[in-house]
Amino acid sequence: MDFEQLVKPVYPELLRYARAMAGSVSDGDDLLQTALIKGWRGLKSLRDEAGFKVWMLRILRNTYRSQKRKKWLRNLVSLEAVGDKAADTSLPFEEKEAVRLALQGLPAQQREAVVLFEVLGLSVNEVASVQKASPSAVKSRLSRGRAKLRERYLALTEEETGHEGKIAQAS
Repeated sequence: MDFEQLVKPVYPELLRYARAMAGSVSDGDDLLQTALIKGWRGLKSLRDEAGFKVWMLRILRNTYRSQKRKKWLRNLVSLEAVGDKAADTSLPFEEKEAVRLALQGLPAQQREAVVLFEVLGLSVNEVASVQKASPSAVKSRLSRGRAKLRERYLALTEEETGHEGKIAQAS
């Protein structure tokens, strides 16, 4: 197995995930580099090349948690760091900022599930594999996370503008 060939097609997703979890571009880049080194060193333990993306996401997650425990990272998540996914929306800056702030307020497992599912487009089963949880636990995290995200977003947009934002009106 050639590590570079396995990484190349999933690198953009790994980068977005790392940056979203770390909370900034530079911290996310550092997190990804650390995880890639761990992945490269542990490549012999990968049993199925088809599961490489989920395997690397799990390494990224574990690396992030380890660093967080050591208090190396202070920020939680930033949608501006998500990259192309956030840039593709037609939301004005103020609404993107409200979404970012709302996402920051979610509990870590819910935020992670929402980012993996909604931003990276992983299936519920893939998210479950990354989070080492059952699919029903992931569905619950997604449901609660979306509800809290919507509630926080509405509160933030009403607070700043005195009315609901475009996302709230469209739902």
